[in-house]
Amino acid sequence: MLIKLSLIILPLFLINSTYSAPIDWKGTLAFDSNVIKDVRRTGDDCTAAAGSQCINPEEDNARFQTMILKLNPNLVINDAVTVKGELSTGSGRTSRMGSATQVDSDSSGAALPGTSPFTQTTSSTLQVNQLYAELYADTALYRVGRFSKHFGLGAVINSGNNTWDRFYTGYEGIEAQLKLGKLHLTPMWAKLHTNNSPNGKYDSYESSISMLYDNPNKNVKFGIYYSLREMTSNDTLYGTGAQSTNLIDVFVSKEWEKFSIGFEAPMLSGEINDFYNTTSADYDTNAFILETKYALNTKWDVGVNAGQIKGDDGTSKNFEAMYLHPNYKHSYLMFGYNYQALMDSLQNSGDMFNASMVNATYANLYAHYNSDEWTWRFSALWAKANEVAKAGEQFFDHDYRELVVANADQSDDMGYELSVAFDYRWNPNVTFEAHLAYHFVGDFYAFDNNASNELNTSNVMGTGMSLAINF
Repeated sequence: MLIKLSLIILPLFLINSTYSAPIDWKGTLAFDSNVIKDVRRTGDDCTAAAGSQCINPEEDNARFQTMILKLNPNLVINDAVTVKGELSTGSGRTSRMGSATQVDSDSSGAALPGTSPFTQTTSSTLQVNQLYAELYADTALYRVGRFSKHFGLGAVINSGNNTWDRFYTGYEGIEAQLKLGKLHLTPMWAKLHTNNSPNGKYDSYESSISMLYDNPNKNVKFGIYYSLREMTSNDTLYGTGAQSTNLIDVFVSKEWEKFSIGFEAPMLSGEINDFYNTTSADYDTNAFILETKYALNTKWDVGVNAGQIKGDDGTSKNFEAMYLHPNYKHSYLMFGYNYQALMDSLQNSGDMFNASMVNATYANLYAHYNSDEWTWRFSALWAKANEVAKAGEQFFDHDYRELVVANADQSDDMGYELSVAFDYRWNPNVTFEAHLAYHFVGDFYAFDNNASNELNTSNVMGTGMSLAINF
């Protein structure tokens, strides 16, 4: 990894010395360790399958450690041009510690006879997540290349700028940021995907425009994001068959002296084919997201984050499930992980962090205490499912993303989660974090799609600690 990193960094420094273009490096290096007890939410011996809340009975607990490396070079060419980017290791910006270990082996992968047990090595590839040029003109700021975007509260369009954000909304194309007084207009065109012949028959595109009214004097923001995403009939980004979807995202926020409120309402519509393993259908879904904060004094903040995210009932020709961005979640456990992937990497995409809030109505009451060096975070989260299985009817499994016929009724009670966490700022660049979370599992997770049997639920406890270095 160090060799590969040097091969990228060295030419940039050569450019710096040759053309006297200043280069600035920022980034994050972070490590975490987590333990989740009773991760299956049941101790029963069952078979994991679409339609059931059973998780593969490989182990009762989960233990894992990860590393995040994000490098953000900033190369100033001249007053009108800056080149920016993001480099990272692993998949989804994450390297799972121990997964890249290598030893001398034969063609079958077995260690060669006589190999010392202390000669293992580790390595990982360096990913170019973003690489784009910013062009400054009198009329607008133009961005060309591979870049990320953010809108509103980040419920759908999320740039992943926080330390532990493992995903981001990425595009390859061009956008212009025009400022007309307090009004910001940003049109964009991007290619999302292409494969096979470069003739346009196998492509996916997106065109969008966003409008944001920002009045700092009154602490008011109001924005609308509109995008049209088109997939040709031969492209395979979201399955097969021509697809066309529209996103309309409305955002508003207001701040007073002690109180602030933010609201976002993303709405998706269009035509899809085998998207999420459904048959050809119309796409029609939405979500309503609310965030509030009240400053009790200079140290204590309290608030409520709440929302309603539609699920699919499995009975109509419309697909109605809204999957929020995997960065946007208000829990360590209930919505924190892809639990099937924690126990079986071959199931449900295989990425344990690729979990989205979907099919839920939730409310999260929180309190934060802030001092110069410490931040304490307390929260109580409640949630219920909006769509559940009904005996004799078809329903949509939002984890496996498949249509299944129900053999029993399912409860909508997802339970509630209590958590406490703290950040200790050792110095301005280094933060140590630890948390404890407990999920009181609701009867929603007892569903096994069996008329004569329900799973016996077990509550889930998660603990973790992390170290983050921002530079």
